[in-house]
Amino acid sequence: MCDDREKLIDMFSSTHLGDSLKELSLIYDDVERDTEEFCEEYSIHCTLGCGECCENFMPDITPAEANMIASYLMLIKKDMSLIEKVKKKTSIHCPLYDSNNPYHCQVYSVRPLVCRLFGQCASKMKDGKKIFRRCRFSGGCLMPERLEIDSSEIKTMDEYGLRLQALESGDVSDLDDGVCKALEEVGLISGFLGFDSKTPSAS
Repeated sequence: MCDDREKLIDMFSSTHLGDSLKELSLIYDDVERDTEEFCEEYSIHCTLGCGECCENFMPDITPAEANMIASYLMLIKKDMSLIEKVKKKTSIHCPLYDSNNPYHCQVYSVRPLVCRLFGQCASKMKDGKKIFRRCRFSGGCLMPERLEIDSSEIKTMDEYGLRLQALESGDVSDLDDGVCKALEEVGLISGFLGFDSKTPSAS
């Protein structure tokens, strides 16, 4: 399990939030393992330092994912300028995107599911067949253009999505909206537990 996620789970271990973060982190662990194996088997590799898929893109996230990101921003990263950037909700792309960062993500260890799967996972067609299509930003040099996969062991995007939706009820929202709402909830729980997050309530 990722150290950052493990720290957050330990901090909230006595709460419903801690249980939710743990379940979400287990999904992320499975995704990391499965996508690494999938990409290795089918020679799928993003161009080093690309990040174009993050530009002009606002991820949809669940409440559990929003809580994970909000907890990380408040208690691990502790970057008030980044929190304020999320709260402004004025960008057409993800407010956590950073063109100068090697990973292009300022919350990489807790990034949401869609960001983990894009260009790294097969999808399921209406007829049930599994297919992988090359990322349109890759330039075609590091991965096959199209693969039809006949393997029951290869998981698809929708399978992970169903696991994520089963964690808890709540509407999917844009990342900035979801994290803003989560900052209030996480802030209240953090205060109750005595953590010094120094994070103002979301407006």
